[in-house]
Amino acid sequence: MSVVLSDLSFSFPNGRVVLSGLNAAFGPGRTGLIGVNGSGKSTLLRLITGELRPASGSVTVTGEVGYLPQDLTLDTGASVASLLGIAVAMDAIAAIEAGDVRPELFDAVGDDWDVADRAQAWLSRLGLGHVGLDDRVGRLSGGEAVLT
Repeated sequence: MSVVLSDLSFSFPNGRVVLSGLNAAFGPGRTGLIGVNGSGKSTLLRLITGELRPASGSVTVTGEVGYLPQDLTLDTGASVASLLGIAVAMDAIAAIEAGDVRPELFDAVGDDWDVADRAQAWLSRLGLGHVGLDDRVGRLSGGEAVLT
């Protein structure tokens, strides 16, 4: 899979220029886009997938492109730990630390005694160090929720 952007430009109907003269190439493997809110990341992905048409320039895609939109339906009341799939292990660790020695709790933890530290480290690497594992998903922006 590859994506080549040649002199790509795009403006919204209201005249707001989002991209102008962009040249880039992405080879096989995962590629991430990082930027502040409103900088054009989602618009660029919509151009690459063909959902939008450029004002000028071209997008050439060889192979298949995967795109995970930000409008996912998530349980806004769920914790970040739940979204990451680590809430059960974290709850089991908390119960064990409080003195509960039921075998099923140890089974739930397995070898993941440092799961919270590892998850928080990954959040930090993604620029989400300010997000806590107990935070509710509804507190996150769409981009933050997708990253988690």
